[in-house]
Amino acid sequence: MSAAQNPDDDLFDDPEEEEDDDEEGSAAGARCPICEMLAGECDHLVASIDLTYSEFIAGALFAQERVILDLLEHLAASDPDALKVAGAGPALEHVATLVKDEIEEGASPGDAVSIHYPQLMAVLSHMLQEDGQVTLTGTDAEADDDSAVENLWAQEPELIVEQLIERLQGFADEVDEAGHEE
Repeated sequence: MSAAQNPDDDLFDDPEEEEDDDEEGSAAGARCPICEMLAGECDHLVASIDLTYSEFIAGALFAQERVILDLLEHLAASDPDALKVAGAGPALEHVATLVKDEIEEGASPGDAVSIHYPQLMAVLSHMLQEDGQVTLTGTDAEADDDSAVENLWAQEPELIVEQLIERLQGFADEVDEAGHEE
């Protein structure tokens, strides 16, 4: 018979060891290409995106995560033709087409967006890099790790996030307006 696991067994683990793991996990121990400091020690990280799990880990974008994801999800569930008219770009139009196809096959809009979340994260990364103010560094999943992380850096990350929100909101406003005209 095996011994029952005691949840108190972890009480004697070294907390500094766990802090090191968390710091590395926040941006995969990456160094900033702007100041050469570790990701957690500088202010240039726009976003650290876990590509495997399609989630934000750290960066200026993390503070506005819900606003950005709500806008992206709204746009992904929008009419691809309206996105084209709004100038949202082919990557977002493609995701909207995939979502539209899922809905036509019987998925709810929420489920359809969830199915294509990895593509939506790729769209977000692409949009952040489009203007040339953001530098991408990536890390592949190591053998003992189960996810790959993409880090996006900029001289003024809060400004980049603000501009992204304004851009996404502008697309959403145009798409909504086009929907009301029909």
